[in-house]
Amino acid sequence: MLLEDAASPRILTCAIIDDEEINRLTLQHCISLTSSLRLVASLKGGVEGLNFFSLGRRVDVLFLDVEMPDLNGIEMMHLLPEPPEVIFTTAYESFGMEAYQLNIADYLVKPFSFGRFQQAVQRVAERLHPTAPTGLDLRH
Repeated sequence: MLLEDAASPRILTCAIIDDEEINRLTLQHCISLTSSLRLVASLKGGVEGLNFFSLGRRVDVLFLDVEMPDLNGIEMMHLLPEPPEVIFTTAYESFGMEAYQLNIADYLVKPFSFGRFQQAVQRVAERLHPTAPTGLDLRH
């Protein structure tokens, strides 16, 4: 059994689901600047996302677009039996109320700053480890 050093940063695995390449690239860049995140998958839509999770794959954090043509993020959340911590990424503020009813961790409105991205990641870390110090290194 390995005991994690409280001072060492926790690495959170993550995935991106967004139908627009520029948004996936932006998130990939933000993730690459955050040493406490490790990208596992970057997917083009909700159906791809469902396939990913149906194979038993798991991540700590899912950056999920709301508006996608095949299956939107809110519909996808309803179909996942055990969703990870979700940060919705969307250009639309109007989905906020419905998103929070799904108990998501955060809601980023595009375009968002790197600081706002870091704040959302910190919120996830606190939700995953509420009593332990997060030890997240959000420096870039």
